[in-house]
Amino acid sequence: MGRIRIAIIAGWLGWGSALAAQQPSSISVAVTPFFGLTSPGRDLLLRPGLNVLRDPESQALFGVVGARLTVGVSGRFAVEADIGLGKSGLKVSSLSAPSGTEAKVSTLSGRLVYRIRPTSEPSWITLHAGIVSVHRSFSENSGVPSLIGDGTNVGGVFGATVGFRLANRAALTITADDFLYNASFDVLQAGGTKSRSLSLTQNDIRVTIGIRIAVVGR
Repeated sequence: MGRIRIAIIAGWLGWGSALAAQQPSSISVAVTPFFGLTSPGRDLLLRPGLNVLRDPESQALFGVVGARLTVGVSGRFAVEADIGLGKSGLKVSSLSAPSGTEAKVSTLSGRLVYRIRPTSEPSWITLHAGIVSVHRSFSENSGVPSLIGDGTNVGGVFGATVGFRLANRAALTITADDFLYNASFDVLQAGGTKSRSLSLTQNDIRVTIGIRIAVVGR
């Protein structure tokens, strides 16, 4: 009787292992290099002592390059890390005149991704939301050191991606991101003192095109 039980258990285990081997793994890993445009939607900077209606500076539309790493933990959910880099000049908002200051922008974000349609389909849609860190470093066109100190601001990001399969492990992606955060920076004043600029809410819209390369799964 004992031998029969052992044979039955061994048979069940063998059948279960064979069935599991036939099931596609839900784990996936993909890398997506991308390029695109970022449109800062709000005034970025009001230097201390200036007029809030006349003198705020905003950042011009700028190009961005970057990459994202996506790890699928199930058929529907994934986690994602995204980094982007860009640069453009500031302009005085009321005059639309260049201020002579340029800002390099780097973004680093972590997101939770929900797949409305799985990435194994010929075309698919995902939604994402998470936390973003936006870092700016400033320079002057004249070559003198900038009076504005580098600054990092943290906020939220949400958006969506549409994908179209090009090959077994490659897909074209179009992604729209909305970065929401408050920005303020240290500004050097006469006499060497530093003052904090007014904290202004930012709403940066970024649209990118990328090539998703599946390293594991789809």
